[in-house]
Amino acid sequence: MKNRIILYSFILLVMLTASVAGNNTDAIDPSALIERILTVDSEQRSKINDIVFDAEFIEKNKDGTVKARFTKKIYLKYLPDTVLYHEQYLEYYKDDKLQSDKDCDGQAKERKEKATKRKAKNISHSMFTPFLAENADKYEITYEGVVTEEVTGFVCHHFKVQAVEESAEYINGDYYFEAESFHLVQVDFSPAKLVRKTMFKLYELNISVTYGATAEGYWLPQQADISGRGKAMFIIGVNFASTEYYRNPVINGGVDDDIFSGENNE
Repeated sequence: MKNRIILYSFILLVMLTASVAGNNTDAIDPSALIERILTVDSEQRSKINDIVFDAEFIEKNKDGTVKARFTKKIYLKYLPDTVLYHEQYLEYYKDDKLQSDKDCDGQAKERKEKATKRKAKNISHSMFTPFLAENADKYEITYEGVVTEEVTGFVCHHFKVQAVEESAEYINGDYYFEAESFHLVQVDFSPAKLVRKTMFKLYELNISVTYGATAEGYWLPQQADISGRGKAMFIIGVNFASTEYYRNPVINGGVDDDIFSGENNE
C-alpha cells in the first residue's frame, strides 16, 4: 500500500512538472489548482499566531525622489475569523532629515485617521478572498497558464481576477503563485471602483504586493508598492507613490492583546 502511494505521488508530480514546463493550460484543472492554493494558505495560517515586522514606509515625489520616510513596527495577531493589526511609528524623516518625536506622533495620528476614513486595506487583509467559494458569484477568475518569464525569480501560475460588480469593496488584478509550492508570489491589483467624492476624486490606483519565504519556510509579504493619481479640491492634479518594506518578521513571538485596543480592526 505504501509503495502504491509513493508511486502515485511520483506520477502526479511528473504530470504537473510536465504541464508547467510546457505551459499547457489544458492539462491543468484550474479548480483543483485553486483548491490546492487555498489549502496551502490555510495550512500556513493555522501555524501562525502572531507576527511582528520591522517596516519602512517611503513616500515619493512625482519625480520619484523621497518625500518622507518612516520606520515602524507592525503587529499582526491571527484569530479564527480575522487578523488584528497595529502599527507603531518610530521615526519620521523629511527631506532625509530626522524629525522630532512630536512631529512623528502628529504624522502617525494624521495618517491613521485618513486610513480609517478611507477604509484603507493593509497587510492584515487576506488577498485570497476572491478565490473563496462564498465569493464565486462576485468574481470571474481565469487561469492564464504558467508565465513565460519568472516573477521575482520564480516560475508561477497566473490567474486573472475580475470583479463582476463595480464596487470599491472588490478588486481586479493578476495573481502569481509559485508553481512548486503554490504560495502567493505577487499580486498586482486595483479597486474595481475608484472613490469619487466632492473633495477628492481618484482616477487611478495601482497596488502591487510581493511575497517571499522566510528561513522557516513561511511565505509573507515583503514589499507593497502603491501609485495613483487624482484631483483634490483647489488642486489641479495629485500624483502619489509609495513603497513599504516588511523585514525581519518575528513569528509566534507572542503579542499582547492590549496593543490592539483602540484600533479599527474588522
